[in-house]
Amino acid sequence: MDLFGSGRALLLSGTAATAPSPHLWLILTDPDPNGQVLGVMVVSVKSFSDGTVLLAAGEHPFIRHESSVEFGGAKRLKVSRLAAAAGDGRCRLLSDTSPELLRRVRAGLLVSPRTVRHIRDYARARLQGQSDEA
Repeated sequence: MDLFGSGRALLLSGTAATAPSPHLWLILTDPDPNGQVLGVMVVSVKSFSDGTVLLAAGEHPFIRHESSVEFGGAKRLKVSRLAAAAGDGRCRLLSDTSPELLRRVRAGLLVSPRTVRHIRDYARARLQGQSDEA
């Protein structure tokens, strides 16, 4: 598995991809030829949250209360920027996702009404032939 490949979970803060406070991000694809991966942020459930994929406490070791995958904010992230963020403490590798969690989040990305079309198209192209094994 690539350092920032499919199934990785990251705690990101203060990068172009995230809010200033640290958030859990799940990487859904392996790096493409341009050195990009597809990531989604996990947030605490609120009344306005995307309900496509809800995560219970313990589904990933970092998740301690009901959370939601924010598909509307899915991003293509440059591996080089993630590596730089890891070098200066803004990115921390966490336990990988389980194959089942990775499968659920990938499937949710493709059906969520909040997923932006170009992200959905990119995901379909990238996920063809990729395994759900983390």
